[in-house]
Amino acid sequence: MKKRTVCVAALSAATLAVLPLAATASAAEYTVTYVGVRHEGDVCTSHNWTHDCNGSASFVHDGDHLLVWDNAADGHSVVVEYLRSDENGDDYLRAWNYYGKYDRLDVNMNLAEDGGYISYRVCLGEYGTREVLSDTCSPFNFEWAK
Repeated sequence: MKKRTVCVAALSAATLAVLPLAATASAAEYTVTYVGVRHEGDVCTSHNWTHDCNGSASFVHDGDHLLVWDNAADGHSVVVEYLRSDENGDDYLRAWNYYGKYDRLDVNMNLAEDGGYISYRVCLGEYGTREVLSDTCSPFNFEWAK
């Protein structure tokens, strides 16, 4: 049985919330922070072949953080679909940011330093039905853990 960890904190300048986990994941902490600015990560959503970047994601090697930004009040959630080296299975893991414009989801992972990796893409979706809008997905980005 896999164990889930949720991190909760409170800051006066930032909004943090507890995330109900939508997908299984190896011991990871989920934190949401209101950042107040648009961010274009390493990968961005697109729509009809335009680079709108309504959602973006980046992997930060220092501490193994997968960051997911919602950049637009467009009525859609932002979801990252990912595979990681320490997970077995044929389906993508998903991390949903459904908190709204300028909120950043931080998925704190612990990948193996020796041979660990993550492959991820960012998409728009409907959190309520867990539908991923595949025509909005970025290409996959592959990163080695360091």
